[in-house]
Amino acid sequence: MKATARRMILMVQNINKQNFGGANFVTCYTCHRGDMRPQITPSLVVQYSEPVSDPNEVDIDRQMQGAPSPDQVFDKYLQAVGGAQALAGLKSFVLKGTYNGYDTEFEDVPIEIYGQAPDLRATIVHARGADSVTTYDGHSGWVFEPDKPVPMIEVTGGDLEGAKDDAVISFSAGIRQLRGTWKVGSTTIGDSDVIVAQGTGGAQPPLKLYFDKSSGLLVRQVRYTQLPIGRVPAQVDYDDYREVAGTGVKVPYRWTATWVDGRSTTKLTDVQVNLPIEAARFAKPVPTAKGATK
Repeated sequence: MKATARRMILMVQNINKQNFGGANFVTCYTCHRGDMRPQITPSLVVQYSEPVSDPNEVDIDRQMQGAPSPDQVFDKYLQAVGGAQALAGLKSFVLKGTYNGYDTEFEDVPIEIYGQAPDLRATIVHARGADSVTTYDGHSGWVFEPDKPVPMIEVTGGDLEGAKDDAVISFSAGIRQLRGTWKVGSTTIGDSDVIVAQGTGGAQPPLKLYFDKSSGLLVRQVRYTQLPIGRVPAQVDYDDYREVAGTGVKVPYRWTATWVDGRSTTKLTDVQVNLPIEAARFAKPVPTAKGATK
């Protein structure tokens, strides 16, 4: 970490310690707003433009009056993606398609995604240089990127919770068990009305799930990771739901993941379900001489 970055983190921590009892009221975003350098001169464009409403900023500290109950929201969602009986028959999947993002210079490259109910998931991105592999075995997670200074990283903290969230959401059936307490409100994403279920539970970071008010389908999740400089969000938007032939289950064929320093889009071209998958597929990746994994 560069010395300047260390000084900035210490400065932010000291401001919060001296003025806010150590709580993260001031973060890097307070001044930088996504820019390399904080702006000194007020922007008249920002001041007099139409205000931008960010649906991710909705904070539901209590059940909104007139909103459906959490059970009603989740029941409608499960029915929208096929119903409890059809979902119970979904034991595993193998997804293939294309991926593009900052790590591929936004070039479409092949991707494979493996899942096994209720919460196992593995992703292989076949980039130009070497395969990038992410796995979650229900308890632990790893990211293997052979072209990075530290090729193998064990996933921890909020990122580990996020890996579990992604794995469970893939199978839909266990979605309401992701957090212990849910409160429901509403907002809009673009021109669409959405129902927001905000989940909390013990030491787990908050999780927000956005459901289309009309169809009941999940259109966005927002989760958070706590860092020394404050809480940072990650967002996944789901689109293009299609029924998987012979199952009655609907899955999104496109999703876009957005975080503070990147964005990626996955588009599916082939979905196969209930195939046998070896347990080793979800374990810690094993590097080979060519930088790929077994």
